[in-house]
Amino acid sequence: MDLQKHNLAEKMAFLISIPPDSNLAKLLRFCLATGWNEELAGKSALDIARALIEDPYNLPYWTHEVMGIDKEHSDREWIALGEMGIKDTKEFINTLWKELESLNL
Repeated sequence: MDLQKHNLAEKMAFLISIPPDSNLAKLLRFCLATGWNEELAGKSALDIARALIEDPYNLPYWTHEVMGIDKEHSDREWIALGEMGIKDTKEFINTLWKELESLNL
């Protein structure tokens, strides 16, 4: 198996392991809904993802940055953001970290 296929298999295994109603799944659904555009953003998807990991309690501002990069907020972005149900950022992130630690990869 070549490296790209191996990397894809690893990412797929990670996604398959995530409980669908978890905070981690909600965050990933939000990421999928945004359709990040590196050209418009001037930074890579990896850079924006690292920004959240480095400062996870900045999640509310991060979601608006990701949504606003194309200066449009689509219905699917708003729906995904709403489904995250973030009332307390610290609680959401702490639960997400626990979910991530419990994955059996």
